[in-house]
Amino acid sequence: MKALFFLYDGYVEWEISTLSYLLHVTNVEIETTALTSEVVHSGQFRVKVDQLIEECQIEDYSILIIPGGNPEPLVNNEKLIKLIQDFDSQNKWIAAICGAPTLLGASDVIRDREYTTSMNIADFPTYFNPTFKSKADVTVSENLITAEGNAYVEFAVAVGKQLGIFKDREDELETVLFFKNQLRG
Repeated sequence: MKALFFLYDGYVEWEISTLSYLLHVTNVEIETTALTSEVVHSGQFRVKVDQLIEECQIEDYSILIIPGGNPEPLVNNEKLIKLIQDFDSQNKWIAAICGAPTLLGASDVIRDREYTTSMNIADFPTYFNPTFKSKADVTVSENLITAEGNAYVEFAVAVGKQLGIFKDREDELETVLFFKNQLRG
C-alpha cells in the first residue's frame, strides 16, 4: 500500500505528523508531491518532495492526504484540482484536514457528501454546502475523510481504520490512548 501526501508552502505539518508516523510504522509506503520541488511548512522547515504533481501516477496510490494550511492560493490550481478529481473518479481515498477540505470543494468532489472543516464555510460559499457540514471532528463519507485541524489524532486513526492498518479494535484504541498520552501506568 502506498500513500501520497500533497504538500505546499505553509502547510501545517503537525496535522499530518501523527498520520505519517502511523503509516510508516505499519509499513505503508509514503511519497510526497507538490507543485514545486521544495516547500516550506508552517514551522519554517524546508521540505524536498519526492516528485512534482504532474509526475504522479494515481494508480500507484491507495490514498491522497492533504494537510491544512491556507487553501486560497491553491483553489484555482488546475494541476491540483485534476489530481484530486482523478483520485475521486477512481474511488480512491482522499483525506483532508483543517483547511484542506476547501480544496475538495474547489475540485467539486465534496458534492452532496458530509464533510468536516476548520474553515469558516461562509468565506467559501461556492465550495461548501452548509447542509452537509458535519458537527463531528472527523467525517468519513464514501471515499472522503475530512477533519477539524485540532482532531489530528482522530484523523490519523480514521485514516488508519479505513486503510485497515490496525490489527483489531484493541490496537486502534491503544493507538488513540498512546497519542492522547493516556497509557501511563
